[in-house]
Amino acid sequence: MYKRDVIHSQKELNIISKTNKEIVTKAKYGPSKLTKIPLNLSRELVFLVGAIIGDGHLKKDKFQISIELSNYKLIRNIQQICKSLFNREFNINKVKKRENKKQTFSLLMDSKSIYRLFEKVFEIPNGKKSNIVWVPFNIKKANKKIKIAFLKGIMETEGGKRRRGFGLSTASKRLWKDLILIFEDVGIPVLKDRWVYKNKKEYYGIVFKSKYMPIIDAGMPEWSNGLDLGSSSLVLA
Repeated sequence: MYKRDVIHSQKELNIISKTNKEIVTKAKYGPSKLTKIPLNLSRELVFLVGAIIGDGHLKKDKFQISIELSNYKLIRNIQQICKSLFNREFNINKVKKRENKKQTFSLLMDSKSIYRLFEKVFEIPNGKKSNIVWVPFNIKKANKKIKIAFLKGIMETEGGKRRRGFGLSTASKRLWKDLILIFEDVGIPVLKDRWVYKNKKEYYGIVFKSKYMPIIDAGMPEWSNGLDLGSSSLVLA
């Protein structure tokens, strides 16, 4: 079913080649680069899905996906994952520093093939999404290792130290409920809270004890080594 969904997501593209593991696509019109689209649900891919849900953005008027982070090491890892998954190398640019804010860096994935993959297969809405995102169906039904990789992506971008442990907050009630179930599925009990912020908008929080962090780190592939979760900051989505 997952492979069928991936192939269907590429129906607007020319499929140049196909194997059991991947397809290679190209735009039907105009100049474009060949893009590899994996047909297997890997930990690298769902890590990237988690990172985009956490701190990424599918543009509404262009087939582009942007991620902006202050953690340069993390965005370099994401760049390398894109190279491995899609055989595409996307540039990292320094964003003009805002007053009293950390320096941030942006990575822009300019690819209709990749855009359709995240939009159609992983159900990531385009435009402003902070209060309407959720855990994609293909990840909800996946095995424990896939769910852990997804949580890693979410925590690296949206999470951080909270109270005496780790956690995250979100404006999406649906994402909050989905994440609670995913954390429970991988054996991490969480505490839940909600509050109304200054903008009169409701936010939803999750906290878990530091001793459970090894569950998220365990079983991850080599590319995840050295990712510095401790330096992440808790961001209100």
